Amino acid sequence: MEPIRVLQIMPAMNAGGMESFVMNVYRTIDREKVQFDFLYHYDMPCFFDEEIQALGGRITKLTVRQDNNLPRYLSQLKQFFRTNPQYRVIHGHYSGFGMFYNPIAEKCGITVRAGHSHNTNYENNLVGRLDRLMSSRFSAGLTHRFACGMEAGKALFGDKPFVFLPNGVDAAAFAAPDPQGREALRCQLGVKENEILYGHVGRFTQQKNHKYLLEIFAALLKVQPQARLVLLGEGQLLEEIRTLAAPLGDRVIFAGVQSDTAGYYRAMDAFLLPSLFEGLPVVMVEAQAAGLPCFVSDTVDHSAAFADRVEFLPLENPQAWVKALTAAPLARNPQALAQTKAAGYDICTTASYLENFYLKEYFKAPSREV
Repeated sequence: MEPIRVLQIMPAMNAGGMESFVMNVYRTIDREKVQFDFLYHYDMPCFFDEEIQALGGRITKLTVRQDNNLPRYLSQLKQFFRTNPQYRVIHGHYSGFGMFYNPIAEKCGITVRAGHSHNTNYENNLVGRLDRLMSSRFSAGLTHRFACGMEAGKALFGDKPFVFLPNGVDAAAFAAPDPQGREALRCQLGVKENEILYGHVGRFTQQKNHKYLLEIFAALLKVQPQARLVLLGEGQLLEEIRTLAAPLGDRVIFAGVQSDTAGYYRAMDAFLLPSLFEGLPVVMVEAQAAGLPCFVSDTVDHSAAFADRVEFLPLENPQAWVKALTAAPLARNPQALAQTKAAGYDICTTASYLENFYLKEYFKAPSREV
C-alpha cells in the first residue's frame, strides 16, 4: 500500500526551531506509512529543500509573502486543494495565514485540519502586530490543536483544548560523547584548550535578542577574558550584529547555519538563550540533551527545563548573567540522555504519536474527488 500523504503548511523551510521540529518528525516517522508534503508561502530555495525531496516529499511554493497578492493566493489555494485529493489531513504551522488556508481547505472537503502553536508571543514591530491579529483567527478553523508547550498553547488557542506535544529531538545523537570530534571542531573554530566556549543557536531576529547577548558577553569578558562565543544561524539582523560584535574581535565567532548542530553543542561548554520570548525552543531541548549547562531568559516557559543545570535569568541585568556564568560548574550533565527521554523529549515518542494520529484521522476522513 502506498503511504498516506500529509500536507505540512509552513512559511518556508529554512533553518529554524519550528522547521527543525517538523524535520525531526519527518526523519523519524515510518515513511512507508506516512509521507510529508509541504506548502510554502515563499517561492525561494530553502535550507531543507534537498533533504525533503530526498526523503520523498513534494514541495509547492506560493508567492504571497513576496508579492502580497492576496486574490492570487486565494485562487491558488482553491486550485491546489481541489486538484490534490490525496490530502485528507493538513497540519498547519503557519498560524498567521491559517485564516485563509483553513476555510478554503474545509470548503474543498478536507475534514482534518490540525494546527500547531510554536510560540508564546510576537515581535514588537508592524509585522509582529499584524501576525498577532491574523493568528487570532487561526484556532477557529481547526479540528485538532497541538502546542510545543502549555504557555504556547494558551497564547494561540485561548480556552480551546489542545494537545501538548514535546519538541522531540534525536536524544541519543546529541548525548553521544565524541571527545575527538569536540577537539577537532574547537580547533577548526580557533578555540584554544584553556578557553571557555559559550554558544547560541538561533535566527538573527529581534526575538532572539542577540544585542543583549553581546551585552552580556562584553561584560563577561571583563572578568573572564578567556571566554569565546559562537553564534550559529542566519537572518535579517546578521550584518547588524556583526557590526556590533566587531569591537570584541575574534572573541565572537559567526558559524552560519550548520546541519551538524550536535557537533557544535559538543564543542560548547555552556549554552546561552536570552530570547525575548519562546514557545518551547528546540535549541534548548538540544542543548539539554547534549548535557550542557543552560542559561536562559526568564521569559521562556520554565517547563522547558527538564534536565539538570538550567538557570533562568532576567533580561534587564547583564551582571546577573555574568555572576551566574562565572559561578556555575561547566561540567556536562551525565544524566542528560535519561532525563531527556524521561521527560518525553525523544523524537521517537513524538513521531510515534503523530504517526498514529495521522493514520487514524486519515482513514476516518472521507475520500476526496478531483
